[in-house]
Amino acid sequence: MISAQRKKIIIDKIKAGLPISVKELSRELGVSPMTIRRDLDALEKEGLLTRIHGGAIPINGGIEDEPSFNDRTGNFPREKLAIAQKAAELIQKGDSIFLGGGTTVTALANLLIEREDITVVTNAVNIAMILAPCEKINLIVTGGTVRTKSYSLVGALAERVLREIHVDKAFLGVDGISIDYGLTTPNMTEAHTDSLIVEAAKNVIILADHSKIGRVTLARFASISAIDILITDKGAPQDFLEELKKMDIQVLVV
Repeated sequence: MISAQRKKIIIDKIKAGLPISVKELSRELGVSPMTIRRDLDALEKEGLLTRIHGGAIPINGGIEDEPSFNDRTGNFPREKLAIAQKAAELIQKGDSIFLGGGTTVTALANLLIEREDITVVTNAVNIAMILAPCEKINLIVTGGTVRTKSYSLVGALAERVLREIHVDKAFLGVDGISIDYGLTTPNMTEAHTDSLIVEAAKNVIILADHSKIGRVTLARFASISAIDILITDKGAPQDFLEELKKMDIQVLVV
């Protein structure tokens, strides 16, 4: 593949708001990482992207383009529901669980309304509202500063609570999941809060439709090895799933 063809593919990904991983693009295009680095360096000089360690991101870092919660709700609804249904099967009586923010985890929360004898900790105000009327669920809300893009509670107050708890299972959504960059979100403050959620959980379960696979957004909150289970849909790249299995990460495809 000639340089112009590679650069067009890279530019198309960047225009779509997709960060670039050198290693993953090298595998995709069948060229060396050094070749990809040269392409990225040339495109940065043209003002078309911003280089970061191991790859590149859109010039604005993806922050300004972060879609709202309502905008994301309409993306892949059938896949998200199927992922949520599989996640619900992992929750048993007596479990303490954490539900993070995001549309797929919200779909999971809606499936738990009739459950009993579980403890749910959440830092998402919309999920708290869904579960607040459920008298047989012990609901704990972290407190914190609300992010209007995600309805998540973040910052010092949320983090103070997270340092004092431990749960059996944390169910988290992501904006991006990558072998090289791990789990990412567009917001630095949310990333720091999410990193403490990962530390507070015995088992970390990631709910991610296929559009999140291979994406890298601005802020990493955990490495790929932090995952115990990934639940995704049939659109996820098989080679990515095989890589996770080699790392002893359980993969559930719906």
